[in-house]
Amino acid sequence: MTNASNALLWTALYFALAFGAIFAVWFADKMRSNFLEK
Repeated sequence: MTNASNALLWTALYFALAFGAIFAVWFADKMRSNFLEK
């Protein structure tokens, strides 16, 4: 694997992890607000 493809792979991995973390926080907050309303 070349340096460029390796860097691209790690960049994509970090973006996926960041997106997953943001989605998890958003989803948890949405579930919490739904739970508190009932």
